[in-house]
Amino acid sequence: MKNLIYGGIIALCLIVAAVVVFATRSSGPGGIDSLSDDTQVWVLCTACNASYQMGEKEFYTQLTDRTAQLANPMARALLTCQKCGKDRVVKAVKCDKCGEVFPEGIVPNDFDDRCPKCKFSATEEKRKASKAKADQG
Repeated sequence: MKNLIYGGIIALCLIVAAVVVFATRSSGPGGIDSLSDDTQVWVLCTACNASYQMGEKEFYTQLTDRTAQLANPMARALLTCQKCGKDRVVKAVKCDKCGEVFPEGIVPNDFDDRCPKCKFSATEEKRKASKAKADQG
């Protein structure tokens, strides 16, 4: 009798898990199509050091296409540079403090927007401001 009860509980748990997975997997819009055509991201060519902005939707569309073309799915897809034509373009960050454009996440084990030149991070500043505001109120 105990085995029958345990079996019923396990079956019920599996059904609930399947419903949760199905419901969360297809919940609402998302992905590249939900990105605005107007939002810009910085990119940097690691070959010629050219930096420029491109549409965020365009960036991720090209990146997805490049990733699908790779034989090794674990390899890093790189976009083609508008200036030199080499496949060495990565997503970048422009420092709000000194204006340096650098590859996103270049400083290991730190914020993605930590500037290697002046050590400024907008993310860190926002978190400090939020924490200070929370501590006051």
